[in-house]
Amino acid sequence: MTAKTAPKDPAFLSGLPVFGGIPPEDLTRIAARLEVRTFDGAGELFAEGSAAREMYVVREGELEVSKKNNVGADIRVATLRAGDCVGEMGLIDIQPRSATVRTMGPATLLVLTSANLSEIARTEPKAWTLLVMNIAREISRRLRRADELLVKIDEPVDVEDLWRNWKPAEK
Repeated sequence: MTAKTAPKDPAFLSGLPVFGGIPPEDLTRIAARLEVRTFDGAGELFAEGSAAREMYVVREGELEVSKKNNVGADIRVATLRAGDCVGEMGLIDIQPRSATVRTMGPATLLVLTSANLSEIARTEPKAWTLLVMNIAREISRRLRRADELLVKIDEPVDVEDLWRNWKPAEK
């Protein structure tokens, strides 16, 4: 990769919703903390139910997000491309992964760990606030989309019953 397309380019990050509004000087320091992971081909990034301690940003390639249905079959729920992120819920709720994510071929990912997030909180508190609020907004957008999908299901679903009986995953 040339310097122009360097994986940790702050200009690339500034165009992503989760990094939006963060001042360039803070974004440069945040970008320096990110780990770059490359994958030569298709493979599992993480499994549903596994420990969650990092968020991934797709720099290049595609990811498949899937969940097991009630009979154990994997159902694709999303395809992620450059600029998309996955795993951000784990940085906020500290619960096991809610889905399985696989690379669909060669991929380059940027990784923000919970340790990175703690360091950002100590060294760039304003940037940390923006980052956490942006992550919360992204989670909220996804929840709204899930709500819309629920109302389109052919079978009636008692959403209040779903919420009433929801329990966080055991640690």
